[in-house]
Amino acid sequence: MRYYFSGIGGIGMSSLALYKYYISGADNVCGSNNELNERVEYLQRKGIKVKLEQNYSLPDVDILVRSTAVKDNNPEILEAKKRNIKVLYRMQLLNEILKNHLSIGITGTDGKTTTTAMLSQIFKDAKKNPTVFLGGIHNSLEDGNFRFGNDLIIAEVDESDGFIKDTCTDYSIVTNLRPDHLEHYDNKFKNLEYSIFQFINNTRKLIFLCKDDPVLSSWNLTGKNVLYFGLNKDSDYILKNRVQNEKIQEFEVYKRDKLCGKIILKLPGLHYAYDALASCALALEFGIDFQSIKDSLYNYISVDRRFNIIFKNDDICIIDDYAHTPDEILATIKATKEYFPGKKIITIFQPHRFSRLYFHLNDFVEVLKNSDKVYVYRLYSAFEEPLNGVDERTIVELLKAQNTPSQFYNAEEAIFSDLLEEQNAILLFVGAGDITNVARKFAKIKDNSLT
Repeated sequence: MRYYFSGIGGIGMSSLALYKYYISGADNVCGSNNELNERVEYLQRKGIKVKLEQNYSLPDVDILVRSTAVKDNNPEILEAKKRNIKVLYRMQLLNEILKNHLSIGITGTDGKTTTTAMLSQIFKDAKKNPTVFLGGIHNSLEDGNFRFGNDLIIAEVDESDGFIKDTCTDYSIVTNLRPDHLEHYDNKFKNLEYSIFQFINNTRKLIFLCKDDPVLSSWNLTGKNVLYFGLNKDSDYILKNRVQNEKIQEFEVYKRDKLCGKIILKLPGLHYAYDALASCALALEFGIDFQSIKDSLYNYISVDRRFNIIFKNDDICIIDDYAHTPDEILATIKATKEYFPGKKIITIFQPHRFSRLYFHLNDFVEVLKNSDKVYVYRLYSAFEEPLNGVDERTIVELLKAQNTPSQFYNAEEAIFSDLLEEQNAILLFVGAGDITNVARKFAKIKDNSLT
């Protein structure tokens, strides 16, 4: 079978392309992308052919896999349908793979990428040989966002595009659940909740849910094998006595009333402790020794764009983070305050998607005001069409009304000019768009200024 990936440079699409590459070889995998990015360059180095335009010229293939960013009027989709080439969405292909293998699926509004990466490292260190699909880049995986193994599959399962209701795994973790990506759920949270509930019901062996999440803990799962994790004393796996000690955090893991041991992380914030607890719980149930889990988590380094310190001197620290929902941003700001107590925090925020800004405008304002100052960068649309009345400048106006210094920037040069004036501060760049490029360019400017 020859596979063509339309939008192959996406993080989820490239991992599937790599899977098919290892199964069938480079001659049976090809694709297209509208831009040259790091994943495209990596695939090309592996021998996978990628063209940097999407047109009516399709090679002789059996299946076309599309990302949700590829629209129905895309010439590749039209040509595939004209030639009766089978068309699958990315998650439909992943669902086929997971259904036919021993598999672990990790989902949730926040934390699924980190939990997947932690779990993968634990299994690798325990001499397992998992295949891994990750929604980010991690240095423990041979292909960055993917690893090909011959044991079970560990997969981050994306809830954003509506296909998760058909996902079937042996083990599942849901980290939390809040309204997000509702544009794929008819703008109704109950539809998203139903899809995640179906994913849980499809689980063949064992389910792990966060007891502290009000939605997850309210579900009636009679007849299902469910274990809960969290701070709640009624959880099966309980996090206790968390302490941030300089640049590390420590906490104890209990299985009900029995102490399993202490976990030490080199990352700040309760959200990372939750991810580690979920990973620890599943690994213990899988029979992995606690000491091995502890060692793996102690050596764990964050996924790319998850609290990455990309520049630091005695005056300025630059952090690049993927946080793009209100809860994620709040968790990241809190973690930054834990890690750098007493320091001034300047958040450089790029809104991601018109729809998310529309639904959560006031929520963004509420969390961003926990910063000492906020720079708002131009919105990253993620291929969405503009919504009437949705303007990122409104965040600035609302923050100023609450006495939080804020400024809008439409160009990176203007941000650089003002940031160069900042002293004795933590610069926290947050967002899921191209704000990471802005952060890294500014880090180079600061680095060059020292030479």
